[in-house]
Amino acid sequence: MTEEQKTEAIKLVKQGLETIQAREYREIAEIPTEGKQQFEIKYSFVNEGVEGIFNIIGNTEANGAEAEVSLVSEFTDDPLHSISDLTKEQINTDLRSAQDFLNKNLNIV
Repeated sequence: MTEEQKTEAIKLVKQGLETIQAREYREIAEIPTEGKQQFEIKYSFVNEGVEGIFNIIGNTEANGAEAEVSLVSEFTDDPLHSISDLTKEQINTDLRSAQDFLNKNLNIV
């Protein structure tokens, strides 16, 4: 994945998440990564009045002749902002939706 493709992937993740109105997602920062096939973004969210922070890790995986990006969440343990399993599940569902949007709109060959 080129730097240009990483930038486009991050933009598409942002578009995919920030259109979900049930939870307020806000990008905090892009986290530098070592590999060319990976990116990481720190996000905050508000779900039913509960605030939390999590990281999105994007990995490029070969899928035959094309490549796809998979997105994984990593939640921050914060005693002030306990995140329920239900909230984590809802966020992961949103992330799968953003992943589908990303892979439909990002051209990686």
